[in-house]
Amino acid sequence: MKAFPSLLEVSLVLSYLVCIGSALSPASNLQHVLDEVRKTSGAKAPNIVFIITDDQDLQMNSLSYMPFVKKHLSEKGTFYKNHFTTTAICCPARVSLLTGRLAHNTNVTDVNPPYGMLLVDDPSNAANSGCEIGGYPKFIERGFNDNYLPVWLQEAGYDTYYLGKLFNALAVSNYNAPFVKGFNFSDILLDPYTYDYLNATYQRNQDEPISYEGRHTSDVFAEKTYEFLEDAIARSSGDRPFFFGVAPIAPHSNMMTRSGKHMITAPIPLDRHAELFRGVEVPRTENFNPDKVSKQP
Repeated sequence: MKAFPSLLEVSLVLSYLVCIGSALSPASNLQHVLDEVRKTSGAKAPNIVFIITDDQDLQMNSLSYMPFVKKHLSEKGTFYKNHFTTTAICCPARVSLLTGRLAHNTNVTDVNPPYGMLLVDDPSNAANSGCEIGGYPKFIERGFNDNYLPVWLQEAGYDTYYLGKLFNALAVSNYNAPFVKGFNFSDILLDPYTYDYLNATYQRNQDEPISYEGRHTSDVFAEKTYEFLEDAIARSSGDRPFFFGVAPIAPHSNMMTRSGKHMITAPIPLDRHAELFRGVEVPRTENFNPDKVSKQP
């Protein structure tokens, strides 16, 4: 009996998202797909490692600089050349991905209040700002904390892991009001430090948040990834498969607050990577940086 599935089997497991308009609920459709995988492969439900990167654009040729991704995933698996998201922006896309529902059915439709996040230096002041917070609070308000992918996977017999960015406005002030459900093990980045490359804050399971000031978030993330993966593999030697959601922030821009001032800069590379791609430019395609003033298409 094989321990790991082909990427085709993993694609089948994730295909429940494509069936948003089907008569089946997303949870029922996921269970149906898992049953079909078992019948087809003759194996137990597959272990799944699902990696989602933030602001990585295929049209900018980023995969040309990722030889291991090409070698182990693209060349040995399945590559989707024509995949689309209906709401291609941050939290709305993530909520759609995890609920199997389009943004107009989740009501998480933007990155601005009341349907998206509210960026404040101290999230605890948000209640006094006069603004309704979207993002994670909207996700909770709509009842999805009890009815989304990791919950369904647990019901299907999976151990579930998650590491990194999950939702906007999931913050140091509200991570426990309530805790995110559906994960046996989690270590989640919290606002307003989610995108702070040198001062990230992670919150594991139901522990207190931990700040990693002075350490590069990618190094911290790599250590946590290997730790969770080793634990998941060890536990999956029995009858329970695992799902591991991995969501680093790179290559999103660096967003930080210093001396009360909110700043956005280019992403910060690790020192050992800083000189790797000197002189490399984003491809200057016909639609590169259109002129908003002249309304160029």
